[in-house]
Parts: sequence; C-alpha cells; structure tokens
Amino acid sequence: MCVPLPHSMKNIRGTLYYNRNETSFTTAGRLGKWFFALLFVAEITDTQLVWWYIPIAILFSHTPDVDTLPELFHRKKVAASSAFVSDHRTFLHYPIISLPFGIVSGFLFGFWGWVWCVALILHLLNDLYGTGWGLPLLWPVSTRRYKVLGRRVNRLKYLLQQSGQYQRLPHNERKLCFAVSWSAKELPEYIQKWGMEDWIEKIYMRLTWISGIEYLLFIGACVLVLRFFY
Repeated sequence: MCVPLPHSMKNIRGTLYYNRNETSFTTAGRLGKWFFALLFVAEITDTQLVWWYIPIAILFSHTPDVDTLPELFHRKKVAASSAFVSDHRTFLHYPIISLPFGIVSGFLFGFWGWVWCVALILHLLNDLYGTGWGLPLLWPVSTRRYKVLGRRVNRLKYLLQQSGQYQRLPHNERKLCFAVSWSAKELPEYIQKWGMEDWIEKIYMRLTWISGIEYLLFIGACVLVLRFFY
C-alpha cells in the first residue's frame, strides 16, 4: 500500500557527505527527541532539572529497543537486511502495549514515569518515519507494518539512482509516499531484497532529509537544554 505525497513535498533530498564516526552521527541525530521529553515533562510538572537527569532520560527513551539485544550480542550490529531478515520492532513498539504502560507509569511514578511515557511516544514517532520498516500500529488486530514518508522498497532516491535501480522499479514502488505498509508476509521478502547492512553510513553520514530533521532537532534540543540550565 502507498498513499502518495502532495506534489510540493516530492523534491526533498540531500547528498552532502560527512566523513565522521558513523555511530556518533546516528546517536546525535536521535538524542534531540529525548532531550525534548525531559524538558517538556520538567516544564509541565514544574521540576527543577539537574545534569544527571539527562543520561537517565536517554536510557528510558531506548527501553523499547531492548528487543535489539539478541541481535546486537550475536552480530555486533542491528540491521534488517539479507544477512538478518528480521526487524526488531516488537513488544514495546506496539502502541497498544507501550502507551498504556507509559500512562500508568506516569500516574504511579510521577515525574520519571511521565518522562518515560513521553520518551516512549517520541520513540514510536521516530520509528514511524526514516530508516526503519515501520510499526505494527494496529496490532493485535493486524500485523501489518505502517510507515510515513517512505517507499515500499525503503530506500532513499539517491541510493536507488546510484545503484541504477530507480528507473527499473514500478512507478508505485519508485515514488515517495505519505504512507506505506507491508503485510507480515511481504516484510521479510522486502527486507531480503532491499534491507541495508550499512544503513548508518548511507543515511546519517550524508545530509539527507532524514538526517537533516534529526540533526536539527538535536541542535534545537541542545539550545533548550543550555537555556534551561544556564
């Protein structure tokens, strides 16, 4: 399934290359959302922040990714590809599970419970666009994965053009869509053919629309954190 984008949004692209440590790029790109979670909850609960709240908030925000640990220990990386035809987003990536957990934790544990709740929501929003293979938003009614601003082949246009595959794709697979989805049967077939082992290098070590959004969020969050403390 592909829901098309408005025409005015189809020319978002970037190709500026950065030669840096790839892990630091993807980590920096995602940290902004977790800073926003901490600052937002501190503001609405009138809580005074101290510096050591930041690493705790970052840890909380990554709790849905505990399902990556088996792959990380076994392969020393996390990448849905032909070498590992599976996407890790299970359990806490199911909104019907994670959202009630987050809300209940907020009422039970106050400030830190709400930090975890907001961090969970931002984590799900982060996984709904960008590099991954979407989320099972309607589980357990449906196991279908949904993603916004993507292609069914889950590749950026420059990567498809670079490999010579862009013109060979059917039109509905080629275009950037407002929303795409994969059935449980389709997903491993698409990952087998289109998954990338080196997704960090190809997405985050270039200035693409995905990395651009996340770096801007990170910069904005850092500015807010500095203003909050100083």
